[in-house]
Amino acid sequence: MENIEKVVNSDEVISIDNKDDNVLLNHHTYKAEEFLHRLGDHIDRNKKDKWINEGVSCKVLSPNQNWQKGKIKICLQFVPERVESVLDDIRQNQ
Repeated sequence: MENIEKVVNSDEVISIDNKDDNVLLNHHTYKAEEFLHRLGDHIDRNKKDKWINEGVSCKVLSPNQNWQKGKIKICLQFVPERVESVLDDIRQNQ
């Protein structure tokens, strides 16, 4: 089974396992919104809302493709741990 990455919603709670990995906040459990706002404190006030909420107009160039116009935003992404299954070996051998 593949890991499905997802953007963390602003009202979801994050708890950092290792306190030494914590950045920007002095506590290890907080809402994603709190982290993004603290990050925004380090960004010019006029640009904070655009980079975190609205997105900034840009173009992206991917290999073997043309430039694509869109917006880029700062967000948090959650990547769940892969849970091993007894059936994984069987699926791979098919």
